[in-house]
Amino acid sequence: MDPDRIFENIIDAYAGYYDIKREGAASPFDAEAFLSNEAEQYFLVKAAKVASVNSYEYVFFIRKDDLRPEELIELDKRAWEEGMSRVKPDGDHKNTDVSLIVVTQKAAGDIPQVIKSLNHSRNYKFGLLGFSNYRLVVIEAGAQTVHTNRRGRELKDFVQRAIQR
Repeated sequence: MDPDRIFENIIDAYAGYYDIKREGAASPFDAEAFLSNEAEQYFLVKAAKVASVNSYEYVFFIRKDDLRPEELIELDKRAWEEGMSRVKPDGDHKNTDVSLIVVTQKAAGDIPQVIKSLNHSRNYKFGLLGFSNYRLVVIEAGAQTVHTNRRGRELKDFVQRAIQR
């Protein structure tokens, strides 16, 4: 499988739901995506607002020819820090999730074990102001495999369908 084609398929799959930014994406990433889901409930009229729930997600994409464990650890750190710098928890905030998707031709070393160890989460004021979770997906084009951390398993089917397009 061609890593460049896989990368473009993944971006196209996200473009249906997310705002994609290629130019001006956070360094060192090749692209980023943003999803905002803001919902309000009213009782009869807008003045009688019952609830407001806001969910956000930031997804960072990068294409690497070869991926070493130390590079992945640095990308993981950078994605989580960048995503957390954008969180604005308040009374209506439910969650802000951060995802990192890496497309590589070949992953070196013990990448699957490293991926499983890269888990982040945070709650704000004991969850009263929401929470943040982290998903990691590494697509190894040469071996035609998809590796994920625990929360990244939620994305595995979506990513595999996008790859097969």
